[in-house]
Amino acid sequence: MRAFASLVIGAALLASPAFAAEGPFTEAQLKKGQSEYNTHCRTCHAKAGSGALGPALVGDTFKAHFGGQTAADVRGWIFEFMPQTAPKSLKDEQLDPLLAYILSLNGYTPGATELSAETAKSVTIEEAK
Repeated sequence: MRAFASLVIGAALLASPAFAAEGPFTEAQLKKGQSEYNTHCRTCHAKAGSGALGPALVGDTFKAHFGGQTAADVRGWIFEFMPQTAPKSLKDEQLDPLLAYILSLNGYTPGATELSAETAKSVTIEEAK
């Protein structure tokens, strides 16, 4: 009986919001990232990353390209190749929020920790199904 009670209490604690996985970026980064996206990316990748001249940055297209890689890999790719007209021009203060916005388009939610080049190493992009 005591073991059963411990299991029930343990399951309740694990289900509580306090133990939910924390998002890899902050709400402030998400908001700034949307602004950066509209400035640097929207022309080619369309509203909400749906794809136009450039590929979609959301869903299976994104996951097929980056699935299994870390957000740090995505960040590095963006720095190296984007925007296409000015690669390597985005600074850290633009890259991190921009990546936060792209992650949000793919189901990630904000948390208390700011996304950075270092913390992005611990975020793995889901693979396409």
